[in-house]
Amino acid sequence: MRRRTGFIAPPARRTASAGRGVTAVTAMTVVALLTTMGALPAQAAYVDADGVPARSVGSAAASTRLAAEQSLTVTAEAPIAVEVDTYSAEVPPPPVVTAPAAAAAPTPVAVPAPVSAGVVWPFAGVTRISDGYGPRTAPCSGCSTFHDGLDMNPGEGTPIGSIADGVVSSVTSFDDGGLGVHVSVDHVADGQNVTSTYGHMQSGSVAVSEGQSVSAGQKLGNVGSTGQSTGPHMHLELHLDGVTAIDPYGWLVQHAGPM
Repeated sequence: MRRRTGFIAPPARRTASAGRGVTAVTAMTVVALLTTMGALPAQAAYVDADGVPARSVGSAAASTRLAAEQSLTVTAEAPIAVEVDTYSAEVPPPPVVTAPAAAAAPTPVAVPAPVSAGVVWPFAGVTRISDGYGPRTAPCSGCSTFHDGLDMNPGEGTPIGSIADGVVSSVTSFDDGGLGVHVSVDHVADGQNVTSTYGHMQSGSVAVSEGQSVSAGQKLGNVGSTGQSTGPHMHLELHLDGVTAIDPYGWLVQHAGPM
């Protein structure tokens, strides 16, 4: 007995018009889906001032999914490296302010001892001094190694004046080879007896005589170079009580004041 087998009808042949219909439907479906997907983010992002969506978005699930996709979580575990330029500024030191120098105190002026009345220098004005009182190297053959007087050089022929009022005690009017032509006068100054001697005068210039009274500054003779002399000058000696030689410069400064 022949069994009947199942009959399977062959697939029907699609017509061209049916294929085009399916394709059109599929395209419309894809377009609709794309339109819906593009509209959902815009609707989800539209919120009012309080942060509440102004209108519903498709479904609650879609809203949740969109919120998750549009949120950004920032954690402290992911620091962002920031490169910062550093600058250093050198502040100049403040200017040094120097206080004005205080005015120097005036130098005290030495006040000489009271000047004796009637005592003067033998020459007016400042006169060059070539040799002082005290030890020295002998300036010539026969000259002493200790100078007993003060050598002054105002120039040959200059008049020589008496240092104070007094009386002429001696006159040597010729060249004696020592002090040459010279004159001595006795004075009393500040209670002291002082004898002044003026040496090396010009020959023939003596203007006084022994025993004659003279006043301070009166001419006794002229500067010369007689006796033991190396050139025109006046050699002045002072002796206390006519015996003890003293420094003429110091005594005159004390009694007549600075030259």
